[in-house]
Amino acid sequence: MNQFTKLLLPILLLLFLTACNTDTANNDDENSINQPSEQAKQSAYPLTVTDGRGKEITISEKPKRIVSTALAVDELLVDLVPSENLVGVTAISSDPAISNVAGKTDSIETKFETVTAEQILALKPDLVIIPSYVNPDVLNQLENAGITTFQVIDDTSFEGILKTVETLGKIVGEQEKANNLIADIQKRIDALKEKADKKENKPRVLYYTEYSSSVTDNTTIGEMIKLAGGINVVSEAGIVGESYPDYPEISKEVLVQLKPDVIFTTAWGATTNNGEPAFVTEWKKDPALKDVPAIKNNKIYVLDSANVTTASHYVIEGAEEMAAILSKE
Repeated sequence: MNQFTKLLLPILLLLFLTACNTDTANNDDENSINQPSEQAKQSAYPLTVTDGRGKEITISEKPKRIVSTALAVDELLVDLVPSENLVGVTAISSDPAISNVAGKTDSIETKFETVTAEQILALKPDLVIIPSYVNPDVLNQLENAGITTFQVIDDTSFEGILKTVETLGKIVGEQEKANNLIADIQKRIDALKEKADKKENKPRVLYYTEYSSSVTDNTTIGEMIKLAGGINVVSEAGIVGESYPDYPEISKEVLVQLKPDVIFTTAWGATTNNGEPAFVTEWKKDPALKDVPAIKNNKIYVLDSANVTTASHYVIEGAEEMAAILSKE
């Protein structure tokens, strides 16, 4: 396993940023991203819902002690559930560099560095929300103890995220909040798409990381670029990755050939004296990259990592940040 794969895999698992957006990203005939399925009336318990495993989960009454085991789920639940009903979240929910709800989870005492069955069982939860990559041993221990677990769908497209908001709102008994949130996000998506559709001479954009990785249109970030009014040069060139098709590695030679007008990136690492990520400074100083339009014209933009790399409804803020930048191009 190469260095890039070792670095990428934990990030993909942490944020469950899996490629998932083929239908919405490639359908130019859509006027807007489809609304989630028709919103139901307020939940009536007992309630049976099919989760991301395809498993029917029955919830006997409105949950009062909910545990989240993934950052994206933390972000979703914080905006749906009263804080006193959320008894466990991830430790990284408090990190403003990666979390959109830093400061909103301060009152929640239990924050998981690593999710264990023992920690969860000690909280006596009536509902545990899990991602697709949950440790099977932990899941088995919880279910053997009679704990209700619900796996969110493995779809981080904008449409998939809105469906997840709808489903979570239903199972936690907060459908009105969920419906309002969905309506707000959909309105903002439609506004971005309307502007993007009217935009002429769309800038050619590359999302590029310090590990020389990028994304295709079939990813959340790829969808953001499109909604923001840009053209993803990776998909334009038909490039796919070997280990992860929608997260290809881009060599310096290919970067030069792609000639992006704009480079978007995110960073958690060291910065130089001017606050710029050290790897961005290295790109600017690299003579092999001096003729890349985005580098030559100083069009490298470091985006807010929290809302660009999330798998929650805060992705809309990442798209809006990109759109604000591209509107000047």
